Amino acid sequence: MDTDTSTRQSTSGLEWKLHPLVLINVSDHHTRTRANTPGASPTGLASPAVMGCLLGSQSGRTVDIRNSFEVRYNMAADGSVELDVAFLLKKQEQYKQVFKTLDVVGWYATGSVVTDMHMQCQRKISEVVEGPVFLLLDPTVDHSRKDLPVTLYETELHLSSDSGAPGLVFVRAPYAIETSDAERIGVDQVARILPSGRATGSEQLSAQLASMHSAIKMLLERLRLVHEALGRVVAARPASDAAAAAAAAAAAVPYPHSLLRQVSSLVHSLPACDTEAFNREYLTEYNDTLLTLYLAAMTRGTHIANEVVDKFCLAYDKAGRRRGI
Repeated sequence: MDTDTSTRQSTSGLEWKLHPLVLINVSDHHTRTRANTPGASPTGLASPAVMGCLLGSQSGRTVDIRNSFEVRYNMAADGSVELDVAFLLKKQEQYKQVFKTLDVVGWYATGSVVTDMHMQCQRKISEVVEGPVFLLLDPTVDHSRKDLPVTLYETELHLSSDSGAPGLVFVRAPYAIETSDAERIGVDQVARILPSGRATGSEQLSAQLASMHSAIKMLLERLRLVHEALGRVVAARPASDAAAAAAAAAAAVPYPHSLLRQVSSLVHSLPACDTEAFNREYLTEYNDTLLTLYLAAMTRGTHIANEVVDKFCLAYDKAGRRRGI
């Protein structure tokens, strides 16, 4: 099979809408599988690939991929994939009873590139679903990557570059992220969970303040850099000494006026902080924060005093019982 799908684009004309719930489910499936696999780490064994089915609905030429569920499979001795078709059909029937408008529109897997194994799975799932779409999630962490590590593939009939015989090949399908109000709330809640797995109020506040501190620190560094760059620009003014004027001109760094206009526009776009409304809002939030801290300190002190009283009563209660005996 020709797996070079980097330049081939789909010609079906379908518009794919991908919902965040699908990405969360696939990522969670991969994370749980990796956590339950002994030795699966960046320096150890590679975590096994996960597979599942995509649920969605089609309206005209638009297909919404809204949900997903996991699918069991086994790797044969010859390297082929054996899908549990009975499990797939049972899960499809169960989801159809609850979500009557959702049908299986495709399947997903994790991996870096498309392989022959994916085409084998595509053919087997095509026996259950007509024209399934394939979603490939790349679990490799790449901090320099700016887009989502998700690719949608459709299958089309093309002539093989080697033998010239017609065959199915994967082609890239463009997609867009579609979210609803409920999904935005859920994604925001997931984004607030710390890497430690805990999401209490104090830890979320600490994480938010830490990220805010990092953003302010980065902004300060950028402003300092702009200030130093503008400080090297020498304003044109008359000089009495020709030698001093030549030395000043040599020390100055010529900047185009367009750059200065951009800096001026950026500075003027920042909101004004020296206004009565801002000062009033700032003082209100500042007083509320101080009041919250004061209330927390009082609650902590009351709790400690209550523990001391309980210990004191317990100790003297035991002594009185001994004297009574």
